[in-house]
Amino acid sequence: MIMDKSRNRAEEVVSKDLIPGLPSELAMECLVRVPYQHQSAMRSVCRSWKSLLSDPSFTRERRRCGKAELLLCLVQPLPPPPNSATKAVGETETPLGVEVEKCKKRVSCTPRFGLSVYNATMDKWNRVAFPQLQIPLFCECVVVQDAGKILLIGGWDPETLQPVKDVYVLEGSGRRWRRGAPMKESRSFFACASVGSAQVYVAGGHDEQKNALRSAEVYDVEKDEWSTIPSMAEGRDECQGFSMGTELGFCVLSGYATESQGRFRTDGEVYEPRTKSWSRIENVWPFPDTSPRGRTVVVDTRGSSRLCCFTDRELQSQGQWEAKDNSEKWKMDVQVTQLPTSGSSVYVGSSRGEAVVMIGGRRENKGVMMKTTEKNVGKWSHVHDIPFGFSTLPFSHASIYV
Repeated sequence: MIMDKSRNRAEEVVSKDLIPGLPSELAMECLVRVPYQHQSAMRSVCRSWKSLLSDPSFTRERRRCGKAELLLCLVQPLPPPPNSATKAVGETETPLGVEVEKCKKRVSCTPRFGLSVYNATMDKWNRVAFPQLQIPLFCECVVVQDAGKILLIGGWDPETLQPVKDVYVLEGSGRRWRRGAPMKESRSFFACASVGSAQVYVAGGHDEQKNALRSAEVYDVEKDEWSTIPSMAEGRDECQGFSMGTELGFCVLSGYATESQGRFRTDGEVYEPRTKSWSRIENVWPFPDTSPRGRTVVVDTRGSSRLCCFTDRELQSQGQWEAKDNSEKWKMDVQVTQLPTSGSSVYVGSSRGEAVVMIGGRRENKGVMMKTTEKNVGKWSHVHDIPFGFSTLPFSHASIYV
């Protein structure tokens, strides 16, 4: 039934024949099979094609047919800029000469961040062109799949190194940026997650004076507006955010208070939109000397959430337990897995429901990507080498089907 609705919606958005002489269903079968890299050119063919490709139902139909491509979007430091331009997703290019000259004039050059995209289906790497030459440092990348949008939120201004309220929205076609409504409060190193079909929650982080924040807010992607929600019980800097499965809860994991920087909390807080309240969930982060950022993956199975925590130390205690809050409304299975290497720079994310680890600075400045599946937890397999220019470890990531 859901598949039929997706197909019907995709056909409703066009008023004329998609391909003259072909029934609409057959024409749709042809168009959904065109690779993502050609979709920009397809939009220029006619109004009906542009209307079709702009509607989220087109991506849903591609997924139904098994033709959707998975993009892994990474906010990561860029290597020193070359003399040539940096290639964007598709064929767009962004000149970097101006930025190089600005960088030369500085006494100490701050890192430059970019948005890289790995097409896991086609095994290709590209970088998205950004209208202001560089994106905010340490911004959060989050995807709203149903709306077909990629968001960059908050972070530091590249010039002043101060937290910002900025929001940038990239349509699923990957060709056009726009400014979204700014957050109500400047923040960086905060928890962020897409919850439900069109909402993004943020909480915690720190302000201009490096004070840990308790405040939280929610962004309605369709309305392009932010609303304040009740604050957390504790200030949490360098915390990690994720959604809690079908219950549509928003979990803020670990973090630390202003007066205890670098000592990460073992608990978390979960916000329930229905009651507009927070509850504390205990014993979910077992490493007080390590940030959870880049060390966790959340897997939702049968309506429950499993938090996978990754460490490069040998496991000395139990590797799995259940965490819950006082009301027992929120329960979570916690599982600790040892990484395939120690002493190296690593970042763990998720792709197609699997845990994927990026290991930087190896094999002649190339990175390597490895994965472990739910059925073979702890057994890592090599995916591929990451090409030079994309091997720096990301700050945040999200994935989207297109």
